[in-house]
Amino acid sequence: MPGGSQLTHNGVAFGTSSRTDMMEHAVELEELAELLRETVIRLQPSSEEISAAWSSAQVTMQQLRIMTILYHDGPTKVSDLAVRLGVSTPTITGILDRLVRQRLSFRMSDHRDRRVVLNNLTQDGRDLVERLLPAHGSQAEVALGRLSVRERNQLSDSLRALLRAMPAS
Repeated sequence: MPGGSQLTHNGVAFGTSSRTDMMEHAVELEELAELLRETVIRLQPSSEEISAAWSSAQVTMQQLRIMTILYHDGPTKVSDLAVRLGVSTPTITGILDRLVRQRLSFRMSDHRDRRVVLNNLTQDGRDLVERLLPAHGSQAEVALGRLSVRERNQLSDSLRALLRAMPAS
């Protein structure tokens, strides 16, 4: 290449950049990665907050797994929950029975086929998921609300670019 040789660092090509440019870029990447890690950490509740939420929740991990699916997917059939979790439908039914007794979920008919029973979360169930799974809570929304519209738009563009650069899970 004219004016220099192609350099790479951690799989990133730098075209005709000098070694100094490459090192400055590496520092920028490390700083950005650290900022991202710090942001994720600050969005998480403290261990004390998590302990308090769990001790008052009185749900099992299996119940929470079902509640998380219902939180994301909305009304769901028992058979679909069983497939997602790799357990039998009677096992799911028993877990859902306990969630209904705790007033964390409820059963409803599918408006397209009244023979189909769907399971959904009550508002108390939704609130509990948000307390126990911090990424579902409102802490990010509160922080984002403190940014200007311009800052939110810039952040949105940057996060979309970052997600495009990451492999889908």
